Amino acid sequence: MKITGLTRIRNEEIIIRDTLDHIGTFADDIIVFDDASEDDTLKIIRNHANVSIILSNHNWSSDRPLAETENRRQLLEFAQKYSPDTDWFIYMDADERIEFDWQELNNLPKEITGIRMKLFDYYITKEDVDLYYTERRFIGPEYRNILMAFRNIPGLKYVKKDQRSPIVPGKIIISCYVKHYGKAVSVKQWEDTCDYYVQNFPAYAEKWKLRKGNAIHTLSDFGRPLITWEEKELKGIKLY
Repeated sequence: MKITGLTRIRNEEIIIRDTLDHIGTFADDIIVFDDASEDDTLKIIRNHANVSIILSNHNWSSDRPLAETENRRQLLEFAQKYSPDTDWFIYMDADERIEFDWQELNNLPKEITGIRMKLFDYYITKEDVDLYYTERRFIGPEYRNILMAFRNIPGLKYVKKDQRSPIVPGKIIISCYVKHYGKAVSVKQWEDTCDYYVQNFPAYAEKWKLRKGNAIHTLSDFGRPLITWEEKELKGIKLY
């Protein structure tokens, strides 16, 4: 069984080496789409042993919901042509870490074509604000079921703006967990993320405008007490 890791990135110099190291623990190769990075991201991925191919976009588009989906579509279509012998694609953003026994893929019946994973947000708290992001202790109890693993089969496609995962024909199951560090890398990263969504995603602008200046949390962004990773099964709450 062959697994190919896919990721679309931009300006991820702080965490991209960790990301590629993580993907390399389960993927046979990694294909990266770099979306016009302006920091040292490209330099890092060019020198990473686990990266097979880099696709680069040099033209920044202001229509982010469309552009990011188009990036993912190009990445997937290229991967299907470049690596036709791949059995499973795993699509991850740079700020995500998957917790899964990958040997379980061998045991899935053929009718299972995709896996949605329970994604939990990590947060910065006063207790760990000065620690490295992977040393954060607290997550929000809310999780989203995100399609992150899917077989290399005909019919995979992106059809609309702001589409995180492709449409996958067949039967999708829910299994395993994802640590999402997008809200927990650093205070500066939090502020930059707020600005990014305010400026580029009108549908989310008001929500992220209210979050600006509030990187350090005592509650989740949805108003619930934080929990530890070990409590996720007992206290997890499906967000959508």
